[in-house]
Amino acid sequence: MNRVTRFSIARPWTVIVGWIIIFLVSAAGAIQLDGALSAGGFTNPRAEALTTQADVEKAFGDQPNQIIVAVDSKTAQDAGGLAPLVTVLQDAGASTITGPAQNTKFLSADRKTAVIVAGFGGDNTAVQNKVPDLQRSLGGKIADASVYVTGQPALDYQLNVHSKEDATRAEMIVFPFLIVVLLLVFRSVVATLVPLLMAGTALAVASALGFVATRFTDISILYSNIVSMIGLAVAVDYSLFIIKRYRDELAAGKDTVAALETATKTAGRSVVFSGIAVAVALVALFIPNVMAFTSIALGGVLVTLVAIGLSVTVLPAGLKLLGGRINWGTIKLPFGRGREDAAKGGRRTLAGGRRPALVGLLGVAAMLLAAVPVLSISLQSPVASATVLPSGDPAREGLTVIDRNIGHEGLFPIQIVVSAPAGTSTQDVAERVESLTASAKAKAGVAAVTSVTSTGASPAQVQAALGNPQTAASFKGLWSEQNGRTTARILVDTVEGPDSVRAHELVKEFRSDGAAAPAPFTVRVTGATAQGVDFDETLVGSIPLIAGLVVVLTFVMLAFAFRSFLLPLLALFFNSLVVLASVGLLTGLLSLGGSAPLNSVTPILLFAVMFGLSMDYMVIIMSRIVEAFRSGSDFHVAVTTGVRATRSMINSAAIIMVAVFVSFSSAQISIVREIGFGLAIAVILDALVVRMFIMPAILRAAGPRVLGRASAGHGSDGPAAGETAAEEVAALPTHDGAPAPESAGVH
Repeated sequence: MNRVTRFSIARPWTVIVGWIIIFLVSAAGAIQLDGALSAGGFTNPRAEALTTQADVEKAFGDQPNQIIVAVDSKTAQDAGGLAPLVTVLQDAGASTITGPAQNTKFLSADRKTAVIVAGFGGDNTAVQNKVPDLQRSLGGKIADASVYVTGQPALDYQLNVHSKEDATRAEMIVFPFLIVVLLLVFRSVVATLVPLLMAGTALAVASALGFVATRFTDISILYSNIVSMIGLAVAVDYSLFIIKRYRDELAAGKDTVAALETATKTAGRSVVFSGIAVAVALVALFIPNVMAFTSIALGGVLVTLVAIGLSVTVLPAGLKLLGGRINWGTIKLPFGRGREDAAKGGRRTLAGGRRPALVGLLGVAAMLLAAVPVLSISLQSPVASATVLPSGDPAREGLTVIDRNIGHEGLFPIQIVVSAPAGTSTQDVAERVESLTASAKAKAGVAAVTSVTSTGASPAQVQAALGNPQTAASFKGLWSEQNGRTTARILVDTVEGPDSVRAHELVKEFRSDGAAAPAPFTVRVTGATAQGVDFDETLVGSIPLIAGLVVVLTFVMLAFAFRSFLLPLLALFFNSLVVLASVGLLTGLLSLGGSAPLNSVTPILLFAVMFGLSMDYMVIIMSRIVEAFRSGSDFHVAVTTGVRATRSMINSAAIIMVAVFVSFSSAQISIVREIGFGLAIAVILDALVVRMFIMPAILRAAGPRVLGRASAGHGSDGPAAGETAAEEVAALPTHDGAPAPESAGVH
């Protein structure tokens, strides 16, 4: 028992009052978090698309924020009829306006649907915050017409709104369910309330820390989702482990202090070990260095560390003050111990029976079968797409109306940017543009190509036109000369839209073509689709580093805990099975629902989170197996004993985690749904398939050598002098070598 926990038990009121002050201060910061978070974050600011975009904005005077207004009227419209909308946009700060008068493609054939693109300078967040006012102001300006504010700033703003709603909805769904589960586990009102108080405090403190972080850097809206998702799961589970062990010790006849000392030395150390494992795994998500992942990593790490802090300070202090009153409000349920004992007696072959190797192989084969869809997985982050938003959202409806009645041409083109240094002739640049234009037109999936040569003008004619001020004006937005450097761009509209798989493929093809351009030309590709490609490639390129860091750190932690090298290897194998199978099942389900490809964020996040969370189950089960084996039990009996003795606790913890993650599958934002559903699948597979069947079967087949030095002292009456951390982590108390009677539990 460390000094912090010892102090908490000795001075409980000091600790609790201190945490109450922290909670009250945190609450003041937590309520300001949502307004300080930033939307977006699914781009790599160091990659080609965004660095090129910055150069394009300087060369052509493009504004960084483009708000799109869609007008869907019952009567035909003209440029004059749209004037009130233009006035509102200009009053709001728009520096550029492009409508049907400037681009005939922005008016439908029946003239009932029109598009206005307004360019805004300044900070992205400031422009996003204009969206609700613009939606209200523009809505009633044209009779018999629906007006929708969309475009990237509007999509980002609505993502922020729905993210907050999703987190709140998930918490409202899951808290009642947690109450029911904890009541079934503890059968005590007081014991049920304590984990919920721990979870609420963890969320408040982590949210406040997130608000502080926004003062120094941009934090994604996903921060609040991951804090709720991970925080509820770990805070409740960690409290469950400690409280359950504490109540078991009380039931065994120990006084409050002795019961607390045992609970904190065993379950408490397990919680610290598991929490650090979760935090370490999530730290790997900082590697891509993009805002969305950095925010997810920060939120997950902070809320996990806060949960650990609460578990080793305020929870022991609270239990010290409660003493035996932790059992107050006992609820008698219609089923009792007899059913539990019968269930245990009927599962003596849980660890593989007489053929553990066969059971293990069959289990592994089933998991690998579930992972088969991974072989055809397609990863892609959504770009210039409103499908991440719920139907009925104005930003989504606006893009839907435009795509249905006008098409997406001219709104989110792929931009091929040709640059040449001072001294390069105009004709040479025009010839390079002509070559790239012809190549783009010839590619499958291209709907239209616009450049200075796309109308059929020869390079010589382009040179002559640029030499005439009157004709040169017609090339505005396609050709720029600044400080002797020439920049030309080719705008490519795709048949299937900017978010299609083919559009992503075209970006890669254009970049490949550009790489072959002769000196002194530089050819780069930008646009919304290119930004999505760069983000996906950044994540995919980070996978080896993320996986390597998580695997190495997990191996080292388990090797330290169990003094075994074979056991960590098996743990990595089990964790890999869970991740592959859960991603495979998620991919297959999305394919059946027509929602493929999978968001590129999801599998990496599943990998990092599940490698950390799996530590809970691994440490608890293996600790109980080691304890039974060291007390003199046959290895096969020890495996079965360890699995049986920890089954109810692991099942309860898994139910809690699944409930939390499933609650987020109701989210309106598609990526949050994917993450929540994927994590729920992973926890079910990990707790019910791997830890209850595959792991014990393989352990029995491998024999006692799998324990390595952890098996030292086998057959002794007590722990050997060199006992490891594994022998000290959570294990159910024993009486005469048998599992302790549980005060309550779900089985």
